[in-house]
Amino acid sequence: MPAYHVERSIRIDAAEPAVRPAIEDFRQWPTWSPWLCMEPDAKMTYHGKAGETGHGYDWDGDLVGAGGMRLASNEGNQLKMDLNFLRPFKSNADVQFEVKPVGDNQTEVTWHLDGKMPFFLFWMTGTMKTMIGMDYARGLKMLKEYVETGKVLSKTEIAGIVDVPQMHYVGVSDQCTIDEIGESMQRTLPAAHKFATESESAIAGPPGALWDEVDLKTQAFKYTAIVPVESSQDIAGAQTGTIAPCKAIKVTHTGSYQNVGNAWSTVMAYQRYKKLKPLKSQCGFELYLNDPCETAEADLLTEIYLPIRG
Repeated sequence: MPAYHVERSIRIDAAEPAVRPAIEDFRQWPTWSPWLCMEPDAKMTYHGKAGETGHGYDWDGDLVGAGGMRLASNEGNQLKMDLNFLRPFKSNADVQFEVKPVGDNQTEVTWHLDGKMPFFLFWMTGTMKTMIGMDYARGLKMLKEYVETGKVLSKTEIAGIVDVPQMHYVGVSDQCTIDEIGESMQRTLPAAHKFATESESAIAGPPGALWDEVDLKTQAFKYTAIVPVESSQDIAGAQTGTIAPCKAIKVTHTGSYQNVGNAWSTVMAYQRYKKLKPLKSQCGFELYLNDPCETAEADLLTEIYLPIRG
């Protein structure tokens, strides 16, 4: 069976004794897990005492599938866990967390996974490593937020399949990595808004972003920051276009923009669960419903749309 290894690390601004309980107590995982946040209504069953060998949990849901995890050992800086998947397919994996003090008030957490793909899915090994790596990165960011602030500003709600009306837009395009998106959008969104306000067409909705090209392996993105306008027109220096009427999976994210990836993960999981086909002629897009300069981070609303074949 094809074997694979995935690991990601993060530094948390807290001493090791404050970090460890969030990892060794599985009852805290729904707060920061990159998978459990997709489906808060999934059935959860817990076993044993936090931090002790044998402590674990089982999950069962539509988007997250079914499986279980047990704490195999908890010694020194290492926590080792046994992970068993039952659905969508059966497999086993070894999980390990290294929790190392760094300085007086910092802790480095490294999340490892060693697994094997079923033989008939050998061709998915590379994709699986990429997707798990992205999930681990999201999860570690939420773990950091949870330990440092006591909460995670992220909530996803699935609206299901909706009809998207025609949308004309004015925009500004850019290319960047996932770590550069925030800085990039601080340039492109104001520029797109300036083009829109100077155009002959009135602004027709909240700003957003079209994700034109996404390379998951390199974590590189090409996107267009957009402002919807009432009619299509050519504007020197700007990108202009039209989103044709279509059906799309819609998910609403409430909370920090740094956690919007949770909503995209939910959209993709819903698409797989429902066995829906993406619409190749139209890329996915986001709409930002309120102004971050006037809205508390916990209340920021982002709508995610993944166009699908009707």
